[in-house]
Amino acid sequence: MNLQTTFDLDVKSFFHWWGRELTFLIPLKLRQLLSDRSGNLVFTVGGSGFNVGFYREITGNESVFSRHLDSADRDAYQKLKNQYADIEKADCILRLSAEHAIKKILYLPAAALENLQQVVGFELDRYTPFKPEQVYFSAVPLGKTEQGQLRVMLVVTPQAILDEQLALLGAWDVQPSRVEYLPLNESYPELDGQYNLLPVRYRPRTSKLVQSVHWLLSGVLLILLLAVLVYPVWQEKQSVELLKNQIKALEKETRIVDEQQREIEALRDETQRLIDIKHQTPEMVAVLNELSHLLKDDTWLTNLRYSDNHMQIQGQSPAASALIGLLEASPFFSKVSFVSPLTQDKATGMERFQISMDVSAILPDVSQSAAEEEPEAPSEDASESEPADSVEPDAAVPAVPEEGAPHE
Repeated sequence: MNLQTTFDLDVKSFFHWWGRELTFLIPLKLRQLLSDRSGNLVFTVGGSGFNVGFYREITGNESVFSRHLDSADRDAYQKLKNQYADIEKADCILRLSAEHAIKKILYLPAAALENLQQVVGFELDRYTPFKPEQVYFSAVPLGKTEQGQLRVMLVVTPQAILDEQLALLGAWDVQPSRVEYLPLNESYPELDGQYNLLPVRYRPRTSKLVQSVHWLLSGVLLILLLAVLVYPVWQEKQSVELLKNQIKALEKETRIVDEQQREIEALRDETQRLIDIKHQTPEMVAVLNELSHLLKDDTWLTNLRYSDNHMQIQGQSPAASALIGLLEASPFFSKVSFVSPLTQDKATGMERFQISMDVSAILPDVSQSAAEEEPEAPSEDASESEPADSVEPDAAVPAVPEEGAPHE
């Protein structure tokens, strides 16, 4: 870059972009009140008529409806206006499909930018198979190449085709303000609204007085808008300075409060951890009580080992195979299984068993309900039938741990 570098600035495009960006700063209701247009009514050539879509420009081209109108139906558009009154103030746009126009990129000298339409029209028969009097065309600059050439998008449609479509819309009393080429808009979205295939003689004329009043009001509105934006910022700055001074005075107290809050959170986490450990660990008193209620008086335990929520018991019973179902039915025990095969004790005639099971922690209400479902105590008659020298099993046969087994 040097002092001889030139800058190309399209003033019209710049102000168009700038005005569009400033529009978003105005509240929606105010924009609707000041705008003299309700949106864009787009007629796309398709089939035996037109695909019609209505878009509200104020709300960011929001689609209101989309439907197909048959050109043979004279009252189709009138019915649409009766249903949607807003389209009366909408800008009508005609979009040609792929078979109704062609597009081509041209490379021209940079000097052609000043009179681009005239230069392209003079040599149109070199770029297309048509003569200038046979077509409507529009040339849009796309920028410059590295070699300094002007890159131009040329759009051409035969006059007969466009006149036919305009006549069909004229039958509905529709006069479009712009004619576009749909494939071009899809390939180059940035060119939307930057070209117009509609001849100048067909374009609606706007009163200069209306334009002057519109620009005057827009200028006044812009000045008021800037004033409204600047004053609150200045006022907020003063408030921020005042708040900063107050915050500095409270910083010391804030640090103390934060430290106390961290201590409280640490104590809360430690308390919750202890509570979780307590809930996850079964109470041995409740487990032993449950085990004594489940095993009948004719079943004896000779060994009991417990470690890491796992219990293993050894003993004798006249029906050891039935113990698996009894223990599985308890909410305290799960995964109950025999560790070794059952054997017969020749001295007592009972079966020796060795059972392994997992022990689960049970909430107090569940433990209480399990205790309430214990079988009733034997009757006095049954107790009288026992020998006089009989003793309680728990007292008579304490659990004798094996060698090397952990003690509880």
